Amino acid sequence: MYRIMTMLLALVLTAASAAVPFTHAAAEENTMNITIDLTAEGKPISPYIYGINQYGNQNKYKQVKATAVRQGGNRTTAYNWENNASNAGADWNHSSDSNMGNNDTPGAAVTTFVNEANFHKIPYRLTTLQLLGYVAADKDGNVTEAEAAPSARWNEVVLTKNAPFTLIPDANDGVVYMDEYVNFIVQTFGDSSSPRGIQGYSLDNEPALWHHTHPRIHPDRVTVEELVAKSVEMARAVKAIDPGAEIFGPALFGYTAYNRLADDDSSNEWELLQAENGYHWFLDCYLDMMRQASEESGVRLLDVLDIHYYSESARVSARDRVQSVRTLYEPGFRENSWIGQWCMENVPILKTVQASIDKYYPGTKLAITEYNFGGEDVSATIAMTEALGCFADAGVYLATLWGGNGYQFAGINLYTNYDKKGAAFGDLLVPAKTDDVSLCSAYAALSSTDDSVLTISMTNKSETDGLNAVIHLNGAETQYTTAAVYAVYGDSSRIQLLDGAAVIEGNAVKVTLPAYCAAMVVIKAE
Repeated sequence: MYRIMTMLLALVLTAASAAVPFTHAAAEENTMNITIDLTAEGKPISPYIYGINQYGNQNKYKQVKATAVRQGGNRTTAYNWENNASNAGADWNHSSDSNMGNNDTPGAAVTTFVNEANFHKIPYRLTTLQLLGYVAADKDGNVTEAEAAPSARWNEVVLTKNAPFTLIPDANDGVVYMDEYVNFIVQTFGDSSSPRGIQGYSLDNEPALWHHTHPRIHPDRVTVEELVAKSVEMARAVKAIDPGAEIFGPALFGYTAYNRLADDDSSNEWELLQAENGYHWFLDCYLDMMRQASEESGVRLLDVLDIHYYSESARVSARDRVQSVRTLYEPGFRENSWIGQWCMENVPILKTVQASIDKYYPGTKLAITEYNFGGEDVSATIAMTEALGCFADAGVYLATLWGGNGYQFAGINLYTNYDKKGAAFGDLLVPAKTDDVSLCSAYAALSSTDDSVLTISMTNKSETDGLNAVIHLNGAETQYTTAAVYAVYGDSSRIQLLDGAAVIEGNAVKVTLPAYCAAMVVIKAE
C-alpha cells in the first residue's frame, strides 16, 4: 500500500431486513434526468471488480460479499513461504515476525488464504510472488541497519530452481525458490482451473517504493532493467508450471510510478528509454518490454496490467471525495490536488492507461489491486458506488479494495448483495447518462440470464438537498411494472429499502433520493 490507511477498523455493515418508510421530500429545484439507452448492446462487466484485499480487517469477509480477493501488500514482499516469516519493512520497525503465519509449515499463509476464500465462496484468488531479492529468514523481531541483506536475518530469493522441486523445502539452506513455491501451490490446491486453485500471480508489490518500504533489502531505487528482467523470468516460470494462470504486474503504487517508475533527477535511465522509444510514460515502456519478451518466449508473460490508485483529492474533504472518481473517467475534470494542477495531460486516467495497453500490448487486461477513496461516512459509499460503476464502464478486469470500513463495504454490497439475499447488479452494462455528474452519477445494467430486471446504481452528491430523478428507459421493449430503491444515507452504513421512493409511469421511473445518498434502483417486469 502507498500509505498506511487509518480507516481499517470501522463500522460493521448490516443490511436492512425490512423497508424503511421514506418521507424525505426532495427540493423541487434539485431535479435530474437520467437517460438509459436500452437499444444498445450490453457491454459485459467483469465479475471480479467487486474485490477486497485479504490483509487488514479480518472481519471483512463477513461484512462484504466479494467476488475476488488478493493476498498482497508490503508484507508479502519479504514473505518466506518455507517458514511463513515476513517483514513489515518501514511500515513497522522493519520487523520480521509471524504476522503472516504462526507456524513453520511450508505455505501455511497461502493455505489460510485459499481456505478463507473458498469458505466464503470468492471465485478469484490472486497471490503475490517475491521478486525483491531476499525474504525474512526468521521471526525474531526488528532488523537493524547493521543486519541489512545479505545477513543471517534474510534468505536469498532465487526465481528459478533449475532442479527437481520438493514439497518439503530445506528451511536452513539460506535460499528460497519461487518456482518451487508456485509448484507447491499447484500440487497442494490444483492449478488455476481447479476449484481451490490460485487464478492469478502478482509480480511482487509496488516496486517503485522498494527502496522506501524495504531499505534493509533494497536500499537503491529499482531500475527498469531490473524490474523487467525479474518480471520476465518469474512469469516464464509460472507459465511453465501453470499455463492457465494469469500474470499481474507491475503493481505500481500510484500516478508518479505510472509516469516514471522510481526514477529521480540523479538517474537518466528513464529519460534515455523514453527518448529512444518515444514513450509517453513508464506504463508504455513496461507494456512494450513485456510484449517483446512474450514474443521471444512464445507465451504471453503479462496477462493483466496491475496498478494501484489512492485518490489525492479524496483526502482533502468529503466534498472533494464525492467528486474524486471523475478524475478516472471524465475528460477535462480538474480535481482539487496536484493531479488537477500539474497532470491534466493524463486525465481521464483510466482512458490514458487503456490507450497505453491498446498501443503497446493489446489484449492485456487492467486491474486496480489496491484502491481506497477514504472516508468514514456516506461520502465513502458515494465514492465507492461511483468508482465501481466507473470500473465496469472502463472495462476493468479486477479491482480489490485495500482496507475498508462499513461505509466502503456498503458500496460493494450495493452491487453484489443489495437485498442481503444475493441479489446483484447486472452483468451487461448499458449506456446511462445524467444531466450533471457533479450532482448525480448513474450506471445501468441488465442481466444476461434474466432481461426482466434492470439495475441502476445512483448517487446524490448534494449534502443538503434530496433529489428528484426521472429515469428515462429509452427503447424499452419490456414492460416494467415494479421499482424498488435500496439506499445508504444519513448516519448509518446500512443498506435500507426505501418504501415509496420510486414510481413507474410508462417508460419512465421517478425516483426520490435523500440528500447524500448512494442507491441501487431495481426495476422489474412481472
